[in-house]
Amino acid sequence: MTEDEAVTQLRRFVAALEKGSRRDANDAAFRLIAGNPPLGDRWQSIARVMQTNGEYAAAHTAMRRYAEHRPSDPHARFAQAAMLAQTGMLEQAWQTMGQVPFGVPTPSGHHYIRGTIAVNLGEIDQAEHHLLAALDGDPALGQAMLSLAAARKRKAGDQIGDRILSAEPAMAKAPDLERAHFHYAAGRVHFDRREAESAFRHFSAGADLVRTWRAYDAASDLRDAQECRQGFDRELVCRINDQITVDTAQPIFVTGLPRSGTTLVEQILVSHSTVSGGEELGRMAVVRRDLESLSARGLTEYLARGGKADDLASLYLHLGQERFGKEGRFVDKALNTSRFMGLIAALLPKAPVIWLRRDAVDCAWSAYRTYFIHGLDWSWNLEDIATHFALEDELFRHWSALFPDRILAVDYQKLVESPETEIPRILDHCGLAAEPQVFRPHETKRVVSTASVMQVREPINTGAIGAADPYRAHLVPFIERYSAITAAAPATP
Repeated sequence: MTEDEAVTQLRRFVAALEKGSRRDANDAAFRLIAGNPPLGDRWQSIARVMQTNGEYAAAHTAMRRYAEHRPSDPHARFAQAAMLAQTGMLEQAWQTMGQVPFGVPTPSGHHYIRGTIAVNLGEIDQAEHHLLAALDGDPALGQAMLSLAAARKRKAGDQIGDRILSAEPAMAKAPDLERAHFHYAAGRVHFDRREAESAFRHFSAGADLVRTWRAYDAASDLRDAQECRQGFDRELVCRINDQITVDTAQPIFVTGLPRSGTTLVEQILVSHSTVSGGEELGRMAVVRRDLESLSARGLTEYLARGGKADDLASLYLHLGQERFGKEGRFVDKALNTSRFMGLIAALLPKAPVIWLRRDAVDCAWSAYRTYFIHGLDWSWNLEDIATHFALEDELFRHWSALFPDRILAVDYQKLVESPETEIPRILDHCGLAAEPQVFRPHETKRVVSTASVMQVREPINTGAIGAADPYRAHLVPFIERYSAITAAAPATP
């Protein structure tokens, strides 16, 4: 590629970003990657955009070229490791971090990154080593405490749990974000020790802090919930299904409220020999960027302009394959699947959907005591949780009634009490043959990067049933708000 050609493509790339055109930005980036001009630090910007667009292969190529441009800069290698971790390639991230000096980005920061990668890889002893080293260097690093609390149960007598709790006086002067992380960590330790009053005090303090900068927009949540189902009916969906010629059976969607058992079902499915992987993929959000609206109008207008339903279906499949490859099936456990169900039903007619349902109070308590890194800003307040849960209940009723053949409802309590009955139902709905290992999902070794990182490594058990019972007095704001909203709602089918 000549210098003039590179300049032209860079200008196209920038112009595409300014007008919000994913397709044009990708096209310019692909041309630059193929031509490999000497772009220097600009490779990092291209890598970030490709990562956002779900084009992981292109993102890693661009980031590698950025690191090669700065061979003596350890921060460039660290940026490469961070992108590998962010895109789920944790084994490669761990190897790349091995090439980064221990002081980069800071001594504590380096240990913290290594520790969190190790937690998600299931290497708990290594994780504790690095996370404790991070705390030694920065005793106010609340995020390291939170990772330590999540790595394993911290019952009475656990020295790491004791260390976390003893940090409370010193954390009073820490930055707000680190204080919030500390409170969630301390809450988890007290929860593991069945110390309900102290656990709730810390979870509440952490939630109150985070809520000051991550407020819930209930009006926006309601608008999205209403818009996503407008115009979608069986006739429209069947008409668009008839336009799909690509095979859409590769993805399996697992959805439900956060902390409702979705990660357990994902783990069960990923234990199957024909399923290559799973995570909170969320690539329907990228597909939606090509549409003017989340409603059926956005899709029909796209088709009226000459767009092809096959192109949108192929885009989603391509983005899934960027993460998991072309062989085998994959699980998409995105948290916002309920908002994309109309698009999924229309564009991916062969993709099954598993929808988890769990006792509302248990689920609300589990969400309230979880620090969610991204989104889910309804989770910091019990009444907000009730508002969001009611919206999701309504979407479940709507989509289940509209597509009863596509959506399999699975009750979490029934699943953990009778896995020998419920797991075959799930497999049958997904068109998967029974295999012995799916009944022992905790034995499957894989990367887990959700809040359920510890639970999926335990055998299926009923320990989470009734988890909210000792906290019901504290959960009255949720119970009363949720009961008031749902009293007027139609019964769940």
